[in-house]
Parts: sequence; C-alpha cells; structure tokens
Amino acid sequence: KYYSQRKLKSVLEKVTLYMVERLPKTSKTNIILSSKKNVQILGDPVLLSWAFENIIKNSIDAINKEKGEISINLKTESNDVIIIFSDNGRGVKRNDWNNIFKPGFSTKKRGWGLGLSLTQRIIKEIHKGDIMVVDSSNKGTDIKIRLSSI
Repeated sequence: KYYSQRKLKSVLEKVTLYMVERLPKTSKTNIILSSKKNVQILGDPVLLSWAFENIIKNSIDAINKEKGEISINLKTESNDVIIIFSDNGRGVKRNDWNNIFKPGFSTKKRGWGLGLSLTQRIIKEIHKGDIMVVDSSNKGTDIKIRLSSI
C-alpha cells in the first residue's frame, strides 16, 4: 500500500476543481471548499480523491433545484481531521442513512450502488477513519468523515 504524508486541503482543492470543471455548462451549482489550515494525514491521495469525488457526484445527482450548493468544510478536532460535505439536494430518508453505504443499494434509476460502499471502505478499512450521514432532509444532506491527522 502506498501511503504518504498528504496535505488534505490540497487533495480536496484538486478534487473540487476537477468536479467544478465537469459540471454541465448549464449548471448553477456551486462547490465551495472552506478550510482554516492544511492538515497533514497519512493516506493514499488517489483513493481519497476518488472517495471525495464520489461524495460530490452523489451530491450533484441529488440536487434538482435551480441553484445547487455543495460545501466542503475541513477542520480539526483534537487529533482528528473532520470533513463535512453538505448539499442542498433532496436528502436521504432517515432509515436509509446506513443503507447508502451498503453494496448494491441505490436510490437512482441507473446506478449500481457501489460508489458509497467503496467510499466507506476507502475511509474505514484503508484509512481507519469513519464516515456517516449526520443530517439529511428535503433541504439537503450532511456527510461527515473523520480521519486521523499526523
């Protein structure tokens, strides 16, 4: 396994720029990253990028409003790094908060239900972190990731 010290803000900035460039030209969705400092973590930048990208893709798919908002907030809490992904999409039903991370579960007409289960494996099994839905309603969803800083 390839692990190196990575500045998490830099990884998130690259993913955010990548996703903004791929939004449809007609999209009025904003993706905003806010971070106080560039925290170091031990991790695989490719896998982490893929995991973050997948969360953002799901947020984009959930937004059916005129003006979409996706915010990514990076902060520290004792020895941990917290990343909160928030969107103003249609939300996830309370009883599906854990199901969205199960392989094969999807609320989309087209979808294999593998994205968030792989994202969870990247965060939990490979990086020994945690990922969970902390809030969701018809006003949007908040997903929280906790990773260890170094």
